[in-house]
Amino acid sequence: MAATKENPIILYDIPDSNGASWSPNPYKTRLSLNYKGLPYRIEYVTFPEIEPKMKELGVTPVSNTFPRYTLPVIADPPNDPNGKPTYVSDSFKIALYLDDKYPAPTYPAIFAPGTRSLQHILMTQHYPTMTSEIRLTMLPRMLHLFDTQSAEYLKRTRGDIFKPYPDDVIAQKWTDAREKFSALDKSAELNDGTKDAGPFVTGRTVSFIDFAVGSLVYWIKNVEGDNSVYLEQMLEWQGGRWKRHWEAIQTIENASTQVN
Repeated sequence: MAATKENPIILYDIPDSNGASWSPNPYKTRLSLNYKGLPYRIEYVTFPEIEPKMKELGVTPVSNTFPRYTLPVIADPPNDPNGKPTYVSDSFKIALYLDDKYPAPTYPAIFAPGTRSLQHILMTQHYPTMTSEIRLTMLPRMLHLFDTQSAEYLKRTRGDIFKPYPDDVIAQKWTDAREKFSALDKSAELNDGTKDAGPFVTGRTVSFIDFAVGSLVYWIKNVEGDNSVYLEQMLEWQGGRWKRHWEAIQTIENASTQVN
């Protein structure tokens, strides 16, 4: 049974203090669902509630060490009306699952044929290194997004990652990040001027790495606001490639299949 507006996929996401989405990892899954045209409903779970909620649902832990449970998680409706949903954790694994359960050509494919292994290499070997400097500068700046309970929980359980850096260190990390993004740009520009040219990493065809890069921009915007100087600079890196990329990602975000 395919998900319907009356019986949608449930996406478990983390709210900010206003009850809105902000997190990069669930954003990847929102883009996956939007792109495939699958109806979904968001259920918000605060940081302190994630582990007890996932245990209650019977979701398999994603790690043997803390944090054992992370979001996003989806609940895909069962084929049997009396059955239980299928729970899937981790945005990459969710995308794989969605392509298998809701395959092309009926639904657009997130992974073009034969590219799953390549996308996995990009996400596990290249993307973490490419984005590490930005991640380190954003983590200490994001606590203002949360209510007191969630902020205190994060400081208690995540420790030193929320200690802020001096301004000169932050500036250097962004300089280093620009150099790392230039490597991806050099690969992406191989499509420029060809029949496959387009705003995405592989040209005109979107793929999971695009959702990941878009989620980073989304996170920065939520942490720092639309007037972020660093974000403005980032979007102009490599001749404005990432601004064009973000605009293309926003078309997928705006074509939302979320239901109330």
